[in-house]
Amino acid sequence: MKLTSKGQLTLPKEYRDKLRLDKGSNLAVTIKGDTLLLKKVYDIAPLSENDPVWDMVGIFEDCSRAAAVSVEHDRCVADGELG
Repeated sequence: MKLTSKGQLTLPKEYRDKLRLDKGSNLAVTIKGDTLLLKKVYDIAPLSENDPVWDMVGIFEDCSRAAAVSVEHDRCVADGELG
């Protein structure tokens, strides 16, 4: 790829297709040494006030409850109940 006089470049179609990038897609840019990394940025919708996840806020302030959930999860995995 070559940069234009305005500093623009064209990402080859095979890469755009692979990442499902369309017009208006956003990419994050990171520099590591002399390497430029591009990463697709996914659009996310904010949670609504009625989302059940809000019921979990603060549930694990007592870490002993978190350990119990972990043990139960491990038991379910061992029993083949979870994938």
